[in-house]
Amino acid sequence: MDVGDLLNTAQRRSLTIGLRAFEMHLRQADAWLQGKEERGILYRRSLDLPPERRASARTQIAAALARIAVLAERFGLAVAENDLRATIAAQMSVDWANLCDTRPEKLRRFGEVDPRLPELLDVEIDSLAQLALSVATLSGDGQEKTTDG
Repeated sequence: MDVGDLLNTAQRRSLTIGLRAFEMHLRQADAWLQGKEERGILYRRSLDLPPERRASARTQIAAALARIAVLAERFGLAVAENDLRATIAAQMSVDWANLCDTRPEKLRRFGEVDPRLPELLDVEIDSLAQLALSVATLSGDGQEKTTDG
């Protein structure tokens, strides 16, 4: 049975997006279940799950991925190619804006700012913001941006 004509364009797009998001989440969960832990400076990510439950979850994930593969083949769903350069550039741009919002003059919205704070924080925040912008520029389209309004 030819199933290629069972979906209109919008239906095919909706099915593809839903399955793609589920696949991405399954693969992230599988990485965590395999023991991938993140240990940053200001955060930690870990998964406290007994080995037998990890194995069971990984079996379920494999079954789900196999079903997604069948559906993708059956309905001729397109693979999305994501260039991570754009993702890095976008994330660093957002981080630049968030860092700018941590400057002492912006922190005033949360209460009085100690007059000594700018001397201790401004240079470091400005440096981090510039580094975020630099990484965004290197990862993106190469267009220079400035931190001046």
